[in-house]
Amino acid sequence: MDARTAFRLLADGLSREPSRDFFPWLSLRLASIVEADVLAVVRVLPGGRMARTLSLCVDGAIVDNVDYALAGTPCEKVTERRVCLFGRDVAGDFPDDVMLVDLGAEAYLGVPVLTPDDRLVGLVAAIYRRPLTNSGVAQEVLSIAAARVGSELANQQAEFALASTERQLADTHHQLARTNRALTLLRLVNRVVIRSADETALLSEVCRLAVEEGGYQLAWTGVAQDDEQRIMPLTCSGEGREFLDECHFSWAADRPEGQAPCGRCIREQTAQLLSPLVTSPAYAPFADVAERYGLATEVALPLHLGSDRQGVLVLLMNTALEVSDDELALLQELADNLSWGVSALRLRREQERMQQVVLDVAEAVTARSNDQFFDHLARRLAGAMMADAALIARIDDGVPLSASMLAGVVDGQPVENFSFEFSGIPCGENFHDAERIIPRWVTTDFPLVERLVGGPFQAWVDRRLEDASGDAIGVIILLFRQPLLADSDSIRHLLSIFAAGAAAELERRRSDTHIRHLAYFDPGTGLPNRVHFMERLHSAILQARREGHRLALMFLDLNRFKEINDSQGHDVGDEVLREVATRFDACLAPGESLARLGGDEFVVMVEQTEEIHSAQVVGRLLNALASPILFDGHRFNLDVSIGVAFYPEDGDGPRELLKNTDIAMYHAKECGSGYRFYAPEMGHDLRRRLMLATRLKEALKNEKLELCYQPIIALDSGSLVGAEVLCRWFDNELGWISPTEFIAVAEERGMISELGEWVMSEACRQLAQWEVAQLAILPERLYVNLAAAQFEEPQLTRQLCSIVERAGVSPGRLGLEITESGFMQDPEQAVRITEQLRERGFALSIDDFGTGYSSLAYLKRFAAHAVKIDKSFVSDMLTDNNDYSIVATIIAMAERLGLRSVAEGVETPGQAKALKSMGCHLAQGYLFSHPLNSDEFERLWLAEAQHYSTTNAGSAANAGSTTDGGQEDVAANRG
Repeated sequence: MDARTAFRLLADGLSREPSRDFFPWLSLRLASIVEADVLAVVRVLPGGRMARTLSLCVDGAIVDNVDYALAGTPCEKVTERRVCLFGRDVAGDFPDDVMLVDLGAEAYLGVPVLTPDDRLVGLVAAIYRRPLTNSGVAQEVLSIAAARVGSELANQQAEFALASTERQLADTHHQLARTNRALTLLRLVNRVVIRSADETALLSEVCRLAVEEGGYQLAWTGVAQDDEQRIMPLTCSGEGREFLDECHFSWAADRPEGQAPCGRCIREQTAQLLSPLVTSPAYAPFADVAERYGLATEVALPLHLGSDRQGVLVLLMNTALEVSDDELALLQELADNLSWGVSALRLRREQERMQQVVLDVAEAVTARSNDQFFDHLARRLAGAMMADAALIARIDDGVPLSASMLAGVVDGQPVENFSFEFSGIPCGENFHDAERIIPRWVTTDFPLVERLVGGPFQAWVDRRLEDASGDAIGVIILLFRQPLLADSDSIRHLLSIFAAGAAAELERRRSDTHIRHLAYFDPGTGLPNRVHFMERLHSAILQARREGHRLALMFLDLNRFKEINDSQGHDVGDEVLREVATRFDACLAPGESLARLGGDEFVVMVEQTEEIHSAQVVGRLLNALASPILFDGHRFNLDVSIGVAFYPEDGDGPRELLKNTDIAMYHAKECGSGYRFYAPEMGHDLRRRLMLATRLKEALKNEKLELCYQPIIALDSGSLVGAEVLCRWFDNELGWISPTEFIAVAEERGMISELGEWVMSEACRQLAQWEVAQLAILPERLYVNLAAAQFEEPQLTRQLCSIVERAGVSPGRLGLEITESGFMQDPEQAVRITEQLRERGFALSIDDFGTGYSSLAYLKRFAAHAVKIDKSFVSDMLTDNNDYSIVATIIAMAERLGLRSVAEGVETPGQAKALKSMGCHLAQGYLFSHPLNSDEFERLWLAEAQHYSTTNAGSAANAGSTTDGGQEDVAANRG
């Protein structure tokens, strides 16, 4: 098979398709290409003594893979990182290799497989039943295939590591879900504790929440009885309540029934966990019952039910599992809060005896606008009107008409605030009237009145509360258990006095609330705004300083949100922001607060935290945007960059802390990591980049940049054939700025397209000037580098044609260079654009070839005329066999594909000689010349022809001054 056909088939064989098993497909192809009787792709197992075939092709068919020892085989020689060829009698050279004997092997060719990071992972071997006399093409083919196998194995190892990480993340997510469930249950129980007014109802509600919200199968509370040392159940909820009827628990240490978690919990006053129940000796008295009801895990938490009673909260699950320390700590906190609530209820009942005394004093105080205003007003209203119930409520917005309680008293006692609709009660009819008085039989005509606050009532009085415009903003309701005998006019007169005070205070509060809401909350999302958040942050820092706690601040910035506003409009953008705010807020726990600073920027404060907890919060925030946002038929995939800073180490005040989170967020956005923790050096880097961005913008505007030209030499003739265009920047204050640095700033700040356009325009202008001057020699082409961002622009061809047309030069005089990674970002578009550029006359080169991860399937379609061998391979090619092989392979492959090869970074005559012997066409580097400004390049290279030789290499390399002070040559618009 001829070399061109072999390399064409190899390019197809190296293209992995999802529908094919890669290694068998490759083995079949390689066996056909190199005409081997046996072709094996082999992986060296850990330890280096054994090997396993990844695919084994024998006589054109794939056979089962085998394991074999490397000792005494030619494969052992290959693992020494060198190509091994045994042209004849290989079985005689390795008599201990049974496989060679069985295969009837006569010749053997083996190539080591290395990963991109230079780790030996296997080999590719071709076995022949005939002597092998000409192995040149076969060796090149197997070497290229081995490089591809190394990449594939490295990818598989990376995928395995990723799968392992994903499993670990899934386990962590499951544990976080359980912990989050415990947090939710803790929040709900705290709410019940605060609102409950009855001890038994409180304990029952907690059991219900544990089952319905916490996911437990059965929850019950019990109290320790001192006389019999038994545990008496008080309340329970869930499936299997009969379990408590069949079990008699004890807290006695000397009884078998006292070894269960609930008994140990009461004795030791610590949380107890037991799983699985049915096999534990401590649960032996109840094992059969537990198995019958499907109970597998028990958590017992101590309750303090007052100074004279100890209790227990027991949570049972139907699965055997470990409960994390975090979840157990949250459940213990739940039990502590429940104990506090029970104690508070007992204390409240004791305080009620003294309440009347306190009320007598309160009535004597002049009514003022404070938090107790409506409570005092309701009590005084009931007393003055001799009503059994007095309610003051605020009118709610919406239909049907409804109200929310502000204060109420029934039979001298306050009632919990609630909401109610007007439908079915007297004020629901003709509410535009100032008041309604129904002296008797109110429940006959309006039976729903009894449900309002409970109990039968005979008479009803209500009064509308109006604002200054006469609009209804509230209502006062009086209820009487006996028919109303008082004079209606006196009732109206007294009621109007109370109504005036109530309406004025209600309107004032409404205005204050509205003003405060406008001042402190973001109108788009309803979140606290910057002013509100900075006040809260200031208070939180003061508290953290007093108590010695750490505080985390997180700055959140949505990535590419501007594209939504630009493409869909600000109305859609506002809806998306509202959904983002809702998702962020939903994933936060107590002690974690969210605010919107403006635009697409949010901030989260986490109090009393450490790095691990803060990282968990960051994970929740990142995960909140994992699923797309759907709105009005559109699907938006958003992600967020988060910067994190801690008080006190990253800032001792709100503004400094917020600034440092912004810097950390900027670094997270820059490196695409999702989030970054602040480090002091970030601030220095940012200030430097911001300064360079400003100065670079001015330099572009005022044309303070300059171009240099590095000759490209034909190795066979030593003549000038072209020059690579390089950009240099000298700042009056900062001196020479490294291209590596200012190009990165240009890409980061969106100036790379403008910079690239300037370089192309200036290069065309200079080329046109040299052509007009009719110099002795002109470069065949000037080669200008294109940034990946430019190559992604669909209108690139039109832009470049416009530039060369304005300059009056031919596109054929220009070469365009792009890196492998640049055209592989969107290879299909790259193929289309390169075909357009080639049709217009431009020549294209693939720069830094060998350092990227380009696909040969795309490379053969890419409309390039040359590949440039990266200087990292050229520099060590005479001392490193691997680099030498890579350079030789690239040159050979370029030749097979009809491409010219250009070596970069040639610095010694030996390198030039070796490259020429391998068939490399062109070269550039310090051996020939440093980059030169236009005048020096014209004087040294264009005024008369320059020819390369070993005698004039040194003078050519050092001719002229170096404008970059020896800095690395980096193209103007490529990072």
